[in-house]
Amino acid sequence: MEIYLIVFILLQPILDITAYINLPISEPIRVLTLFLGLIYVLLSPYKRAKMFSISYIVLLGIFMGLSLVNNLMVKEPVSLITETTYIIKTSYFLIMLIVYYFVFKSLSERIDWRSKLQKYLTINLTVIGVVMVIASLTDTGKRSYGMLDKEGHSGWFYSANELSAILGIGFAIMILFLMKQPTVKKLFLLIPAVIVTAWAIFTVGTKVGLGSILMVLALGSLIALFEAFKKKAWLNAIVLPALFVVSILAIPYTAVGNNMDLTYENNNPAPDTETETDEEGSGGNDTGTEEGTGGAEGEEEDDSSGNVDATALLSNRDVFLGEKVEQFRQAPISQKLLGMGRGGNYEYEPSLVEMDLMDWFLNFGIVGFVILMTPVVYFIYMILKNLITSRFRVLTGENLFIGVAVGIGLGTAFLAGHVLSAPAAGIYLALLLAYLYRSTKPSQKISPT
Repeated sequence: MEIYLIVFILLQPILDITAYINLPISEPIRVLTLFLGLIYVLLSPYKRAKMFSISYIVLLGIFMGLSLVNNLMVKEPVSLITETTYIIKTSYFLIMLIVYYFVFKSLSERIDWRSKLQKYLTINLTVIGVVMVIASLTDTGKRSYGMLDKEGHSGWFYSANELSAILGIGFAIMILFLMKQPTVKKLFLLIPAVIVTAWAIFTVGTKVGLGSILMVLALGSLIALFEAFKKKAWLNAIVLPALFVVSILAIPYTAVGNNMDLTYENNNPAPDTETETDEEGSGGNDTGTEEGTGGAEGEEEDDSSGNVDATALLSNRDVFLGEKVEQFRQAPISQKLLGMGRGGNYEYEPSLVEMDLMDWFLNFGIVGFVILMTPVVYFIYMILKNLITSRFRVLTGENLFIGVAVGIGLGTAFLAGHVLSAPAAGIYLALLLAYLYRSTKPSQKISPT
């Protein structure tokens, strides 16, 4: 089971592509892995951790059942398939977080699982980058936005939002893996993969990827310079700042530069005379991966002075949030406690706010939000506790990168969504949150207690 759960990490880009071409493989394999993960936890020798984990999973299952039954009784219109699919997708992140906690705990003193995970995630991002290049060359990429003045595509992947989150989270691990290469030859062999991945991030055209590249390369440059003075190893201190500068200079020529009006020319395009319909539309499509209310990041609007306002920065998510909050205010007490289900008490089709924490609160209610957030809060608390009790001795360069990756994932979930209830992206955050917890924990002998 451990071998499968590790190999499963490498399957992620393949599963995402099959979802895009409507090959019914990704969802059955992910659901199967979910149940195999539950069996793995049940068979774990770590009795105390297993007891708490199983108790939580049972509690989560009971709550999800009550929430579903309540919405089937009081919500109109309501779709059993839509509600059930959303429940499974939301539970996926939480259960895989627990599963990989046990996997890393078991592997921690037997193999160098950290390097293997870094290598596998780097392979995944390289595959995504190559697919994006092929999609661009063949002009077969799926547009990221439904607006004609927006640029960018998500290649052969179903959702630009999720792809952007995956690339944003994974890029930190790729740069970490680059910096840990023991020889000059291996480092230079990896640089093309980094460049292709960075190009893919820019090509998607969303703000999440841009922020990730700048943050990760800036951190990498600082750490590389520090290590250069300390260890007299200057190669990373040359490569990382060079990549950082090239990335900044390249922004105006990329899709994300166009979408954020960061091109060298002051482009003020005239209003579109025709529109393009986003095939997901409001409420998305549950085939493959989660899609949201309209395009990759919604439609941005400028104020009268030409400056992007707060609404544009949030891509109209605050508007959707206001609508859902009003629905929540008018909902019966049972829905306030157990949630309104996917999309709230919609009139025609379900749509998400596309801010995961807000969606969790509105769709699963007060009780559900507390239950769903418990593992996330626990892992973050334990990571901070490990840092403090070790007097920050575990705050290594590696853990800084993992922490940044987790921060990007959680920040993306809060501001842009499509992470915590999207298996394609949520698996990466689950992996790295479990990784960071294990990596900051003082070394201990494995014992079946």
